[in-house]
Amino acid sequence: MELTELQAMWQQYDARLAENTRINKEILKRMLRSKPEGRLKWMKVRAIYGMVMPVPIMCIALIPNAKFRNEWDFYIGLILVIAMLAYVLYRVIQEFLLTWYIDFTNQVAKTRKQLIQLEGFRLRETKQGILSVMSVGIIGVCLLCQLPVMTLKFISLTVFIFLTAIVANYIHLKKFKNQINRFNAELDEIEQLEKE
Repeated sequence: MELTELQAMWQQYDARLAENTRINKEILKRMLRSKPEGRLKWMKVRAIYGMVMPVPIMCIALIPNAKFRNEWDFYIGLILVIAMLAYVLYRVIQEFLLTWYIDFTNQVAKTRKQLIQLEGFRLRETKQGILSVMSVGIIGVCLLCQLPVMTLKFISLTVFIFLTAIVANYIHLKKFKNQINRFNAELDEIEQLEKE
């Protein structure tokens, strides 16, 4: 065998090795992306669920209890409940769109930016939603259903609802932050693989 033949064979082996390395990196990258993509799909499903559920829940709560009256408190209650539902729907659609456009096939920096936007949105939504939206909704339901507002039973029920909502939102926010941290750790692994 001559030196030129050995060099040609060596270059062929180098080309095959480079191609195998590229294929292995691509397979590893797909494996690393599969877990966060699955979690992201569940976030999208929960966002869709959040878009669909407020209206039936309010209908179930209001239809048996609300009676149409041609009085100012009924109309104000109806406006408050509709405004609360519209606001909740608007926020859930915003969250859904933020999760919908996150794609792990993009560059890592772009995906991180989208995750930071989603996290900031969720933090603002949680802080605003508990006090403002819930209080408007409770006042609207009370006016629609002619519930006495200044009774001990009503006040204790309202305090219980607010405390339950605060605890539930706190737990939900902790889970969400853990998810974001896992996403970032997996993005670090993908970024490390891309640098190699």
